[in-house]
Amino acid sequence: MKALTIALIFFSTSLCALQTEPWGRDADMTRPACCTPAKKSYGPINWAAQKMIRFHQCVISPADGPRSHYNPSSSYYTLDAIKKYGFIQGVVMGCDRLMRENSDPWVYRTCRLEDGTVLKLDPIP
Repeated sequence: MKALTIALIFFSTSLCALQTEPWGRDADMTRPACCTPAKKSYGPINWAAQKMIRFHQCVISPADGPRSHYNPSSSYYTLDAIKKYGFIQGVVMGCDRLMRENSDPWVYRTCRLEDGTVLKLDPIP
């Protein structure tokens, strides 16, 4: 069972490098300058959560296309929150972000991408 899990993780991460999609994906969205990657966390639960999020970014998100109204995208937000605050608080912050993921007007800071798309700017605190 352990070998199957390792093979699946290896396959999903190698598949990420081989795919090119015409419509893009959330993992390719640019990060604003204020969003620097947080410190790495090496706990087994954090590692598994980070691998599941990367699997979503590399395999599931390309099929759906980019749909996030935020910069950084919700998957990057959750990944950074888990790295900075730990598993429980990071997942809670990520779920809160996903519940706010909609196209309603944003009264706070926004950023404009090169193609003219306006995204809600909401980095992790």
